[in-house]
Amino acid sequence: MCLFNQNTLIHGLLCLLLSFSASAHVEIHSKLENERDWQNRNAVMLPSGDVVDLRVEAPEGALIKWFQIIPDTSQYYKNANHPWEPQPYQWSGFGEIHYQKKHLEQFDDKQHITVSPAWLKHNNVFNSPYYQSEAGSFWFEVEVIDKGGRKLKSVGLDNNDHRGLNKQVLRVSFTQGDGYLGLLSSFFNVPAIFGSVPYQSQHYLGVDCADVLMAANAIKRNGKVYDRNVAWLVTNLRHKAKLVAFSGESTRLRWGKDISPGDFIAVRYRKNGQFAHIGALNKDSNRNGILDGEDSVMHAGPNALSYATLQEAGFLGEVVILDNQN
Repeated sequence: MCLFNQNTLIHGLLCLLLSFSASAHVEIHSKLENERDWQNRNAVMLPSGDVVDLRVEAPEGALIKWFQIIPDTSQYYKNANHPWEPQPYQWSGFGEIHYQKKHLEQFDDKQHITVSPAWLKHNNVFNSPYYQSEAGSFWFEVEVIDKGGRKLKSVGLDNNDHRGLNKQVLRVSFTQGDGYLGLLSSFFNVPAIFGSVPYQSQHYLGVDCADVLMAANAIKRNGKVYDRNVAWLVTNLRHKAKLVAFSGESTRLRWGKDISPGDFIAVRYRKNGQFAHIGALNKDSNRNGILDGEDSVMHAGPNALSYATLQEAGFLGEVVILDNQN
């Protein structure tokens, strides 16, 4: 009986070891045009138009499958109740983000691929109006199956937790433009989560209107992401200008003198209410030199980060322009 138990135990341990080895881990390496060697890193950022290559080590004759992991930005998520819901702003628990893993069949059995908007543009699997292919963030996973049938996988969709994607899933982020707004553009394709937490915004898992601005600022200064809401930013940043009742009509605020691209703009809809929304001024879209409702803003919430006119984005009401340059 003792011998039987010992044999059973050994058999069980062997099965356990085999189950662990059946889907072992593999790394995705990346290389930019100006790099000589392949790098092992969780994320790579580069300007739109530049090239990044991805590579996986695989034994001869192995089957290789590449995947793009795509979050559903056609809908928005929440960790806290929206302002229009009962018990507004109350924590409601981490919202479950929806993803799809798209098989990149054109790269089957290739150890090395080049990430390009030319094929990224075809992968808007959720038909989201907020999916971007020229700028923003993209996530990748690879599977390698050797001749013996053993499967090796990079960190991927199976490794999610309650906050979203595992931060070790390889992320490629393209920036559009220079400076702060360029860094901010790397957050295109990141899900919108009302009440997102700094961990989510820091690792491109989810953002709201204030957190996305703070996360881009953290990248700019190589610092940590602080948990700041709209009210805190309005209270603590220098006010460059104030419009009591902005309706989208032309104002006296001059681009390049009174206001600049990258300045924050916050809006309050009700007198004596809270400032409810914030974004970053992008550009003088109609080139008339003054701020009006046709000018462009980058903002997130309740939807994913996007470009919009001030009118489209709802920056109509009591408006303050905040200094984000210092």
